[in-house]
Amino acid sequence: MTNASLVGMPLELLVHLIATYLPTKDLGALRLTNRYLEKALFDTFAKEFFTKKQFMCTTASLQTLVNISKHEALKKFLKHCIVGLESYDATRHNPAANDVQRKAFRHGLADQFALMSSGRGRDLLATAFRHLPNLETVGIRDYEANGRERDGSRWRSYGVPTVFRETSCNLGSGSSQFASKIFLLLMQALADAERTIQVPCIEIILRKHGNGLNDLAFFLSKDPKMDKVLDGLQQLLLTMNLDAEWTHTELPGPTMMGAFLHRANSLQHVRLNFADQRGDVLKSSSFVLQNLCTQSNLLPNLRCLELGMLSVKPEILVQIISKFSATIRHVSLWKVVLAQDTADRWKDEASIYRYHPWPRVLRDLSMATQLTSMTVGCLSQWNTSKHGPLTKIHFSNNDVSRKYSGNIKEWLPKLLGELEVEWPSDDDEDSDQSETEYDGEDSDASVYENGSMGGE
Repeated sequence: MTNASLVGMPLELLVHLIATYLPTKDLGALRLTNRYLEKALFDTFAKEFFTKKQFMCTTASLQTLVNISKHEALKKFLKHCIVGLESYDATRHNPAANDVQRKAFRHGLADQFALMSSGRGRDLLATAFRHLPNLETVGIRDYEANGRERDGSRWRSYGVPTVFRETSCNLGSGSSQFASKIFLLLMQALADAERTIQVPCIEIILRKHGNGLNDLAFFLSKDPKMDKVLDGLQQLLLTMNLDAEWTHTELPGPTMMGAFLHRANSLQHVRLNFADQRGDVLKSSSFVLQNLCTQSNLLPNLRCLELGMLSVKPEILVQIISKFSATIRHVSLWKVVLAQDTADRWKDEASIYRYHPWPRVLRDLSMATQLTSMTVGCLSQWNTSKHGPLTKIHFSNNDVSRKYSGNIKEWLPKLLGELEVEWPSDDDEDSDQSETEYDGEDSDASVYENGSMGGE
């Protein structure tokens, strides 16, 4: 009778019954047992650990990305490359650190500064992008995402544990300005890479409160290499905070983000998340959408538009979606606050004293578009003239979201029938008071925390 061994086990059993449940360290040991097992487990190992990788702006981390891009076997697996916002400049040094740790921190701080300032970081990224044949997505994150089942771990930038061991510091997340600089770095690196097949997807998913790309991030060089990058884009997911820098409110005219979108004619899927829900609705988010409404020949192939974490007047929301009525088929509205518009058409049908724009907005969209699906969630409305609280919208069974598909004219009545409004208790629809006499609570347009629509 022959002795049972791992080498003689069918590959399916080896992968699904043994390798899948091993901790990362033990999986590595199993692969190194002999050449047969290393070869047999290579594809499974590479798909799990190298299809999607996150790096940060340090020489060691980006050099590892370059090394992967030049590895004949591994470079074929990397499809999704993320750059984290770990920043030495945003990190408070540990006062209990010893001399060696303090020296390591200072070295890391200098390295990151030089990497961002000298063009070396751009060169490393361009080299990596040039040699990754199957790269599909390039992104930026400022958080550690869930999704890694092995060891119960999270997606962290390569090199973060090493920095902690060497400096005793957990690197903080950089600001909107830092994110904007890295976005420009990535775009220029993609242009310098001069890829035969352009990267079709860019994802900027930022969750730290107030973090978002400012308008200056979209100021790109006008050259054929950059035009090829922009023309190759099919999906663009953005988190923005245009109030993070002085821009549109002081300087009239089109936004740089609008000029960016105007050059990206192949885009089919656009997500615009905003980091500035509070305050003057004429500022960032509302201003951006209104500005986009005035641009001609914008996004001629757009099929999916997702808007999230913003305050906007109902008229502008209808205009921006209707602008793409010829091509758009899916709309997602997530954590959207419809701010006060004094027109009577946005008042509640049951009471002229109540501001209730959502039913009319949805009806207008059904008439102006040919949508085949819609996702709505965490909706609310804000009567700014009363200085009152947000009025939240939910659906039957207290659900905060709904998804619909098919002809919009068929499912719209169901959607409207399921809308339920949490009217403020002191808003008496039978009252003869005028709106100017209303004595509400302090306004708060930020009850929903900043997040990322669509998630992971």
